[in-house]
Amino acid sequence: MKKPEKTTGLYFDKIEVQTQNSRQLNKLSKVHHPKHYNTGNIEVIDAIVDWELDFIEGNVVKYVTRAKHKGDQLGDLKKARWYLDYMIRKLEKENG
Repeated sequence: MKKPEKTTGLYFDKIEVQTQNSRQLNKLSKVHHPKHYNTGNIEVIDAIVDWELDFIEGNVVKYVTRAKHKGDQLGDLKKARWYLDYMIRKLEKENG
């Protein structure tokens, strides 16, 4: 007895490719433009760059601005405080 042939065709192949592309775009959007950094009109990284903040300052802004939107508000605020405390200790050492 002959095995039934697998049904393939351009239409079904195209759907599979579109599905794969959709999954890839979804993964990329979580990396490149995650919702917790895009809740207003300005993306957080654009503000950090425009304001010429350094790494530590940028992290304070990043964690404070995403705190309400990512799901761990307390954790993000504690991270922001850690970076802010780091900046304060550094300035206190520099200024005696």
